[in-house]
Amino acid sequence: MKLRYLLLYIMALALFSCEEKALAPISSSLGKPGVVTGIVAEALSGGVKVTYRIPNTEDILSVKAIYTLSNGRTMEQDVSYFENNMVILGYNDTKEHEIKLYAVNRAQVKSDPVTVKFTPLEPPLAKIARSIEIISAFGGAQYNWVNEDKYPVNIEFFTNDSIGYLQLVRVLTSELPASNSKLRGYDPEMRTFAILVRDNYGNVTDTIKKNLVPFFEQRFDKKKMSIMKLGSDVNFTNWEGTDAYIIDDDKTTFGHSPANSLPATFTIDLGVVAQVSRVVFFNRLFNDSYYSWGNPKDIEIYGRKDRPAQSGDWSEWGAPIVVGELSKPSGQPSGTDTDEDRAYAESGFEFEFPVEIEPLRYIRIKILSTQTGPTYAHPAEVDVFGQIKE
Repeated sequence: MKLRYLLLYIMALALFSCEEKALAPISSSLGKPGVVTGIVAEALSGGVKVTYRIPNTEDILSVKAIYTLSNGRTMEQDVSYFENNMVILGYNDTKEHEIKLYAVNRAQVKSDPVTVKFTPLEPPLAKIARSIEIISAFGGAQYNWVNEDKYPVNIEFFTNDSIGYLQLVRVLTSELPASNSKLRGYDPEMRTFAILVRDNYGNVTDTIKKNLVPFFEQRFDKKKMSIMKLGSDVNFTNWEGTDAYIIDDDKTTFGHSPANSLPATFTIDLGVVAQVSRVVFFNRLFNDSYYSWGNPKDIEIYGRKDRPAQSGDWSEWGAPIVVGELSKPSGQPSGTDTDEDRAYAESGFEFEFPVEIEPLRYIRIKILSTQTGPTYAHPAEVDVFGQIKE
């Protein structure tokens, strides 16, 4: 009972000792700060770099910019007093704009504003839109673009549905200086492919459209394909693996090279002469990851039309058609796979052939390295797509 009264007493004491505290600046003001001076405005693509001198006031905390983008969106940006410049982006025209600059002290008191006028250079979205090219590709369309400013954008890809309306098919986030993407899985019939680009400031390009006919593409019949055993190729019949499992249409089976066998090479006879459009690699699911152990990472792909020498003499194969990497889209280190990484691996690592490559029948794949370093490789499956010629 005494303990109960003691607890009630402590609770009451705590309750009455609490007082409501008003929110206030963490520091008292030394008065309105002076204005920034020595301002230089350097026009950028879709923005401006503003350089300035902060006032010689003891309690300056930051410099604040308040401005309105060309789409009417009001923005604020704060930069520490340790810096003497700020970069402001997000304009989508080449008209004159203005920014209000304020010095802000530790008590959150702003100085009088200083107006900075400038005219941005051609915005990144306009440059990207002007560079966009939509061309026919195997099974669909290829979109090419240039992003010379390495500007972060979201790219939306469309094509028409069964009744002719444009439907969003894919969204890609990118800031690469030049890139491309493809929509596949369509018959060789006239259809509309379209694209638009958005940035992080609410700006968007017009929808760019192109009517075209995809090139015919098919996945080659595995029943006609076989693994050739050339003299310099590696045996993939180790640790429950078999050479034929690499092309058996079963992603739970695999080929497995012996230890210390890298670079590990195998050769596929397609059984037909074909214009190859792409090769798709599937890694083995091992320890709940497609990016572990002897799963292939760095590869080279070679090709030729005529039957190669049984010795596997590399001088017959010339330069690789493809040099590629089976990498994670997330860039996460080994042992950390995101949902995106897993979905990417399950859909296959795709390596495209240049359209100018002559028809061929034989493909030779060289595995140079593995995901986590073992000196053996265990590929699960390889698909080959294109157009049969003979």
